[in-house]
Amino acid sequence: MDNQVISFDYVLTAKGGKVIDASVKGKPLVFITGLGQIIPGLENILLEMGSREKKTVTIEAREAYGVYDEALIYKVDRSKLPNPEIKVGDMFEVGEEGTFSPVSITAINGDEITLDGNHPLAGEDLTFAVELVEKRPATAEELAHGHVHGAGGCHH
Repeated sequence: MDNQVISFDYVLTAKGGKVIDASVKGKPLVFITGLGQIIPGLENILLEMGSREKKTVTIEAREAYGVYDEALIYKVDRSKLPNPEIKVGDMFEVGEEGTFSPVSITAINGDEITLDGNHPLAGEDLTFAVELVEKRPATAEELAHGHVHGAGGCHH
């Protein structure tokens, strides 16, 4: 069911139980369903949950940030980069005519720079401990603007 405003608390862990991210206590993450604002696998789980329900779920890579795609790794000459002062791990956007994608620098070999367009968590199964705080229909104004207004959302 699309167009629901869902607020939830979460702790995200990767393989081995390492915490990658978490919501701030008292400040749940708030989003509108059906707009691609969070990973699909987690959105589907949250849609099935009731208020104050807690659950720990593992989302497979294909339903999270996608499988790791070797085709998104490519080499460019240093002169093509926006800034000559670079280091491995730097991230920036590449593209043209309004279509941009994030990339990270994974290797530097003289003037040959290796870029990776995969999300840093691509190929990873992710475990979320979630608590659904609230679920309600989105307002017409929220849908028109594409984001939540009021508590936890945008304040105008």
